[in-house]
Amino acid sequence: MKRIICFLICLLMLFSFVGCDSDTTPVLSGSYYAVGDYEEMLTPYLSLDTDNNEFRFGAGSVVSYQEYGSYKIADGKIIATSQSTTFEFEIKDKNTLILIDNGDNDFFKIPINTQFVYSEDLK
Repeated sequence: MKRIICFLICLLMLFSFVGCDSDTTPVLSGSYYAVGDYEEMLTPYLSLDTDNNEFRFGAGSVVSYQEYGSYKIADGKIIATSQSTTFEFEIKDKNTLILIDNGDNDFFKIPINTQFVYSEDLK
């Protein structure tokens, strides 16, 4: 009987330490804006919906064209896939993403290594 109780206590302790941080997402849901010398309404943005793993990526709020689709997080990167291309962002921290692959987008080209910072303000 003592062995069973000891085994159950050890098992309980093992499960209490496993997966403590697995539910946290390394990015925030909302909009990230490109850092640079952009006009106010022409600032490139990446919007993430962490609940549904969906994204929207555009050249500015007054530009009607935007890419949208789903994304996944792997190896510290966001891999965002639309119907026409795939973008990759390095996750520097929760508030900063770095564009490392612009895909083969014909409508707008954002320079590689452009930083996108999280903002609750609309631009």
